[in-house]
Amino acid sequence: MQVPGFLKFYTRFFEGLTRDTWYVSLVYLINRSGEMVIPFMSIYLTSQLGFTKTQSGIVLFCFGLGAMIGSNIGGDLSDKIGYYRVMALSLIGSAVSFFMILFFTDFYLLSLWMIITAFFSSMFSPAAFSAVGQWEGEENMTRGFSLLRMAINLGIAIGPAIGGLLAHKIGYDWLFILDAITCILALGMLYKILHHRDGEKISDVNDDTDARSPYRDPVLMFFLFFNLINMVAFFQILFAVPKYFEEVVGMNEFLVGMFFTANGILIFIFEMPIVYWIEETKKYFSNLAIGAILIGIGIFCLALFGDPLMAIIAYSLLIAIGEIINFPLLPTLCLSRSTPQNQGKYMGALSMMFSVAFILAPITGLPVVERIGYHTYWYIAGVLPIISGVCLWYMRVYFVKPVE
Repeated sequence: MQVPGFLKFYTRFFEGLTRDTWYVSLVYLINRSGEMVIPFMSIYLTSQLGFTKTQSGIVLFCFGLGAMIGSNIGGDLSDKIGYYRVMALSLIGSAVSFFMILFFTDFYLLSLWMIITAFFSSMFSPAAFSAVGQWEGEENMTRGFSLLRMAINLGIAIGPAIGGLLAHKIGYDWLFILDAITCILALGMLYKILHHRDGEKISDVNDDTDARSPYRDPVLMFFLFFNLINMVAFFQILFAVPKYFEEVVGMNEFLVGMFFTANGILIFIFEMPIVYWIEETKKYFSNLAIGAILIGIGIFCLALFGDPLMAIIAYSLLIAIGEIINFPLLPTLCLSRSTPQNQGKYMGALSMMFSVAFILAPITGLPVVERIGYHTYWYIAGVLPIISGVCLWYMRVYFVKPVE
């Protein structure tokens, strides 16, 4: 049977990727499909537990704090004990900690437990991205990272749709239970298809002379800081935006879940072809900057459009396109400054940037909205990614390997 033309056109973007990159992407897909509760946490905390927006922001701040610690340690451990063991530890800890959230309804205890939950959950990412960076090498690295992101976004498309339906129909408890179950399933899949990588480290080279810390690389620190500005605004998609949909637009949990599903499917379909084109042209920084600017314009749309439906459509499209163009290039550019001896540390630093954004986003989101309102807030949040894009464009000349 002849393969349809479109399918042949699409599958060529995946040619040359290693089998194990596909395997770890499959594990990531199962894991991220399970983390269906995250987009609904702001609604859960305010509507189910009765927390104020400020309390909700603090709880989610604690989640980001745990993620910052976990991503940094996860990257460091990947260099020392191997990425397979770090991923396994992450999945075991996540299964237990997500399930245990069920039993914490006190503000202080839940805040503490969210640190522990995020610590284990965030260890997976630097280990997975470091492994793919080693397996694929420079030639296919960006597409390998993009495949991981496609798995993440497909999981985001599946998880919130199921999670929103469960929360709306039978309650939030099942979200935490299914989170734990999918972590266990992902662990079983990891053992089944990647156990031959057990004990393998990011680099088998014992020379530590060029294993510098990423935190002593000033160019990387500025690069991460400018991206942090963008991410703080982008992550409102998980915090202020769902609450805005519920309070202002009148969407229930199922419809909020469908928004995330549509967004994830859009990214899943278009990311790899766009990344393939970027990899061919090598215009990394220009696209990185454009992606950040599009995210800012997308946030502006929530304030500019009077019709809520038009605002949501414009926001969803621009955020998705901006994410597609911007996000997959971050690990490639980050690793371009690393050596084989410290790839895990550099991926840990990148993951920690995301975690710091996850810390700052809740406390600069809902608590601020509570004081100035959504309309004004969207204008303030929309400026940040545009500043990020302009700064990233101007710093492109400072990278060791100049890229346009």
